[in-house]
Amino acid sequence: MTTYISRSTLTQAVRRLGISSSQSSLGDYLIFKRAIVIKMNSPEVDDSYRNAVTTGLRSESYIQAIDELALRRPGTKEDDNPYFVPFGATRDTTRGYRTKKFPSNGPSDTVGRWQSRSSAPPLVLVPGRKPKTYAIVERSAQELRTFFIVKHAQNNFSGHRPHLLDLAIWWFRSTDLEPRMGGAPSPAKLMEAVTDDLRLSAIEVEALFETDLDDLALADHNSNIELPGMDLEEEEDLT
Repeated sequence: MTTYISRSTLTQAVRRLGISSSQSSLGDYLIFKRAIVIKMNSPEVDDSYRNAVTTGLRSESYIQAIDELALRRPGTKEDDNPYFVPFGATRDTTRGYRTKKFPSNGPSDTVGRWQSRSSAPPLVLVPGRKPKTYAIVERSAQELRTFFIVKHAQNNFSGHRPHLLDLAIWWFRSTDLEPRMGGAPSPAKLMEAVTDDLRLSAIEVEALFETDLDDLALADHNSNIELPGMDLEEEEDLT
């Protein structure tokens, strides 16, 4: 038996993430967070910087993290815009879509620009490393919110931080949940799983995400997250 996130549940989550108060750059940050987890699970050869990410197309952990977090369809990169970043997407000039060049000039360029910002960036350049390598730096909840959370916007703005459950729904958008979770998991289990997969700290969760399920204002029939068996690869575009 297979268990996938339903199309309707995914659509709702993407819409909420799209009008949330996060900047789209939160997606870039989470890609680097995921890349570090991948490295820790299977360290890359001769890499002594365990808490840092080497960018570039030859960095396996970096490219895998991009695919896991942003690739719209598993194994499919032939579309004009094969990638999608849902955070604040409805306010984004590209509506969240990213081109084939995203792995080469997406997250790495974004983080590169952070280095000249006056506010404390959560990723800093490791000097003397080529290709460019960025290390995670612990920041306070207030510093993270200042960096990633928008206070005001004229349109397409809910005023709420992205919900951790919506991130989990997006994260598991093409995953058969049966092997890992034994069927239809609870929202709490989904949130716990994505927290582990991205190695989110308690400070990061507090600063960047909502976690109270009441904030979602889900319809009654979706309050427990409907998860029928479905092969999402056979569905139409979900974003």
